[in-house]
Amino acid sequence: MGSAADADIVVPGVPSTWAAVYLDDAAHGGGFSLRELRTGAGPAMQLHVGVPVQLGGVRVVLEAAEIPLPLDQLADRLAAVESAEQALCDVLDAVLVGTGADVGAVILAERGGFSVTAARDAAGRTLDDAAALLSDTVVREVLSSGEEIVLGEVGASPYAAVHSVVALKLSGMMCFPLRLGGKTLGALFIGGRGRPLRISDARRADIKLIAALAMPFLAQVRRRAQASPSADLLVGESTDMQALRALVKRIAPTDLSVMVHGPSGAGKEVVARALHGQSPRANKPMVAINCAAIAASLLDAELFGYRKGAFTGALSDRAGLIEAANGGVLFLDEIGDMSLAMQASLLRVLEQREVRRLGELEARPVDFRLVAATHRNLQVEVAEGRFREDLWFRIAEVRVDVPALAARGDDILLLAMMFLRQVEAQLGLPAHELGEAARRALLAHTWPGNVRELRACMRRAAILADASVVSTRDLQLQGAAASTPSGAEPQVAAASLSSTPAQNVLLGDTSRPLELARDEFIRAYVTAAVERNGGNREDAARELGIGVRTLYRYLA
Repeated sequence: MGSAADADIVVPGVPSTWAAVYLDDAAHGGGFSLRELRTGAGPAMQLHVGVPVQLGGVRVVLEAAEIPLPLDQLADRLAAVESAEQALCDVLDAVLVGTGADVGAVILAERGGFSVTAARDAAGRTLDDAAALLSDTVVREVLSSGEEIVLGEVGASPYAAVHSVVALKLSGMMCFPLRLGGKTLGALFIGGRGRPLRISDARRADIKLIAALAMPFLAQVRRRAQASPSADLLVGESTDMQALRALVKRIAPTDLSVMVHGPSGAGKEVVARALHGQSPRANKPMVAINCAAIAASLLDAELFGYRKGAFTGALSDRAGLIEAANGGVLFLDEIGDMSLAMQASLLRVLEQREVRRLGELEARPVDFRLVAATHRNLQVEVAEGRFREDLWFRIAEVRVDVPALAARGDDILLLAMMFLRQVEAQLGLPAHELGEAARRALLAHTWPGNVRELRACMRRAAILADASVVSTRDLQLQGAAASTPSGAEPQVAAASLSSTPAQNVLLGDTSRPLELARDEFIRAYVTAAVERNGGNREDAARELGIGVRTLYRYLA
């Protein structure tokens, strides 16, 4: 090195023969060292990639040549992958190789935050703890602005004092927005520790090209995330519901057996479906059965299946629900109503992971996750001998408590509007809003039937409301006259129409014309029949003894 024209590295302003770079032998650890030739004073200085050394008034830095990005090989791999997640891992591997970074992550933008979709290190290992590899400050800034942040050397930037950058000891980092259709869907983050990250403009263009290749796969992941049951099913912003969503998100990826406890109608099956939808078994079936709705003598045939001729009426071989849930989730609702004999049979299936159909000797292997639910206190049932203690320990590896609707505060109004919009869309009804008195009545009601009762209430209100604003009269809440706050619209409870209290009805506004009262009663009666038949209007019409067209006319 020197100013002479024949020097290997020409450095103007220094002596003609000034310094030499040596390739050290293995005995000295390999690598390169630098020695000044003019004076020969001092020991040789070891050179490290990206770490500057000062020689006189000149700053010398050893830079590694950029490794070509494997774009052709990456394109071939992306064409062959079977999952969007694997494609994103392949993208990360290519970027890490081409930049020399230590860690990288693909980030999915979410409302108010982000989640890490894929995280890898330079050795191609998947990293589970995303918080240990990226700066959330930098990521949030890129997601909000849509602009890239490229810091080859963090120490010389305003981000050097950012808490997460200091805590993670990041010496260099780069974060590129991943955009599609004018929207920032996510970000590509890479970071280095112990040395700066330096890439050329050409390499930066290559990384942007790779990011564009990742976009279709990130869009798939984003669509799945938006369709997640936790987002669509576990509705509510109360403290209890936020805690419930967080617990479901934590335990869903595991295979732990879950006991869902809560009052009838609170949404225990909804929680089970959220657990299933966020688990690795989401693409397999979730099979649900209500143990209280099936006679004890038939429950074993439903669960275990049977062989042809095993009993009278067994006309062919039939797989049970446990086999149907193989690879997925078996949801046993109201498991507390299961007989002791059935409990013993279920325990054996859970312990042995095999099921034997009625009438067969051969056992069939099964792989399923059990989610059970009950409104009973099973610990009390165990103490009183009505539920097996060994089965209780087996099915309650994690307990999830679903809060009663009355304890969810303003979530009542959130759910009410959701149900109102659903029935309007189903029946083609105009949009309604909740009047102030109706809102107060909904919040004051005790909701003994929980979410199931609220859903029925809003379906009824959407049909009965004559105006665009739902009133307390349209809600027809049982016992509303006693619980309606001051200022709410009064409802008049009828005297018994028969000697049976269950047949009492609310007359509503007794000053309205008889024809209007009759029409409102018919609409409510027909709506109840439709709900009783699970929304099937043909079955409801058949039950009522009317035609389907007549039923639609009554609902209009």
